[in-house]
Amino acid sequence: MQRMPPLATLRAFDAAARHLNFRLAAEELNVTHGAVAQQIRALEASLGVPLFEREPRGLALTPTGRAFHPQIRRAFALIAGAMAAIEPTQERERRGVTVTVTPSFAARWLIPRLGSFSALAPDVEVRVLASEATERLGGPGLPDLAVRLSAPPFDRALEAERLLADDLFPVCSPTLAATLATPADLLTTTLLHDAHDAWPLWLELANAQAPLTAGKRFSQTALALGAALDGQGIALAPFALVADDIAQHRLIAPFGTDIRLVSERAFYLLTPKLARTRPEVSLFRAWLLEESKPRPQPGA
Repeated sequence: MQRMPPLATLRAFDAAARHLNFRLAAEELNVTHGAVAQQIRALEASLGVPLFEREPRGLALTPTGRAFHPQIRRAFALIAGAMAAIEPTQERERRGVTVTVTPSFAARWLIPRLGSFSALAPDVEVRVLASEATERLGGPGLPDLAVRLSAPPFDRALEAERLLADDLFPVCSPTLAATLATPADLLTTTLLHDAHDAWPLWLELANAQAPLTAGKRFSQTALALGAALDGQGIALAPFALVADDIAQHRLIAPFGTDIRLVSERAFYLLTPKLARTRPEVSLFRAWLLEESKPRPQPGA
């Protein structure tokens, strides 16, 4: 029986043959350009024939490479089919999307909007993982995509798209807002802090003094906003996380949004480039982008 070449060399060949570009093949396989080139050289040495022609404008398959590639594609399709055949039936029938987001983004933005996605795609199960941890994406058993409060640069294997700004301004209950005419009135107000602890910066920006009263501290923005809704004090938040509450007058921006702490970070949608080929992931990604389009913000 003829010795089989290593599977890694065949995967590199398949990716390079589809893209006709070692760099794109490397990004798909999450390896370096040099690793793909080395795998191709090893496969060509094993077979004893060249599979690619190096042309000035890029790569081209040799006649042998063109004949070889469809057979390799069919072999990988057979492997994928064999793996699918042994998956539990229930798991096969419940194809879905797994998204990892921060707990505050999940509670304050994503979950209230998931009903519209279910109406759009009732057969797609959405699994939400609320976590502050940065996780790997796209592999077996891993989330398909993520929304993270971050800033460039990002991993080259990920496609990063800016969803929502993180510029911060104060919000509070209508009852408390009625007592606040200017930032100077914060002197006797309870500040609700989250893990980002941005109040000192906002007070400096507004040329306001820190309150005399003790504040309250929470590990997550969603918890601080919950306390604000309950009338326990005033919190800082980006418009994305309080838009619905402001629209329904559950929260008020007592000083408007002109005095806002502009953040270098933003909420980014992170998608592995391979995962976008799955229809349900592409659909969920497109829905997120549509939902995040700018909405009117409250005036000053």
